[in-house]
Amino acid sequence: MERLIEYSPLLFVAFGLLIILVSGKGMIDGRRFVQRALRVPGVVSDVRTTFTGRGEHLRARQRPVLTFTTLDGREVTTEASTVSNLGVGNATEVLYDPDDPTRAMPASGGAGGYGGVVAGIIAIVIGLAFFAGVSSLSAPSTSGDPAGCEIELPDGSSETIDCPPGLGSGE
Repeated sequence: MERLIEYSPLLFVAFGLLIILVSGKGMIDGRRFVQRALRVPGVVSDVRTTFTGRGEHLRARQRPVLTFTTLDGREVTTEASTVSNLGVGNATEVLYDPDDPTRAMPASGGAGGYGGVVAGIIAIVIGLAFFAGVSSLSAPSTSGDPAGCEIELPDGSSETIDCPPGLGSGE
């Protein structure tokens, strides 16, 4: 049980690494989309709002519905793949996937930020700091008898002997 408590701060480290991996993948995917996407003028024809959470934790996410004409002349109306604060009637440049024009977003949406990576790094630092603190608290004390080192005998009992040079606390 003591080992479980000692290593539990490493869950922060694992969680931080997971956040960094997921955020990094999102950033890479976003950049690939932006590099591959075609840019055309468009307009926000509607805004779809979704709510998550309850009470104080209720959050609204607004995704613009974009209307634009592809480079090959098709008119497309689709909900953006990113959230935005653009209002109805606003003109905006639209990035769309040439293979699937319904995958589109305002050009100002970008490829995502570094917020997730920073949060992951913070979780890792907190986890490592707690791990170092818990490990130092549970480390065996060497401030006892300077001449005594304990060894375990084959029958399961232990015996105190003189410590080899460099192992005793009095050295």
